[in-house]
Amino acid sequence: MDWKTTLSFIVSATLLILLGGWLLEANVLPIPTELNYSQTEQHLIRIWLQAAVVIGLILPGISFLAHLRRPRARSILGFYLLVLIIQIITEQILSGVFPSGLVLIIGSLYTAFRVWQLWQGQQLMRADAEKRSNRDRGLLGLLWLMLLFWSANLIVLGAIGWSQFTR
Repeated sequence: MDWKTTLSFIVSATLLILLGGWLLEANVLPIPTELNYSQTEQHLIRIWLQAAVVIGLILPGISFLAHLRRPRARSILGFYLLVLIIQIITEQILSGVFPSGLVLIIGSLYTAFRVWQLWQGQQLMRADAEKRSNRDRGLLGLLWLMLLFWSANLIVLGAIGWSQFTR
């Protein structure tokens, strides 16, 4: 994880998302332009978003602040938070410009990258296994929790979001 990889992803994802938005508006992509969720799905999404705020933003934010003096932890959590914040900004801006179905593309791209980021972060933390402190164990546990959550998010995106195609 470094600036080059992170910025390359952000630029590439942004270009793909803009292309996807343009193709959605032109009705070229077979993605619904408007997402129509049932009440049950809307309720699940609200709960899921609340969990995402806690597990995906608040806990890593607190951990980032707690580990500011530790370069490896700061790097792992800093790049993770940067990508998450860029995703949130991208969704907010582009969902007002393009059809709401674009959120599926944005969420899928960023979540897949986030899972890769977290996996890489775990590998970096595990490399220092012999020097692991209680703080490292706590951070490793948080990375596992986040990895499981965002992996599950890919499943939720498929089960609720992308399943709109079959309706």
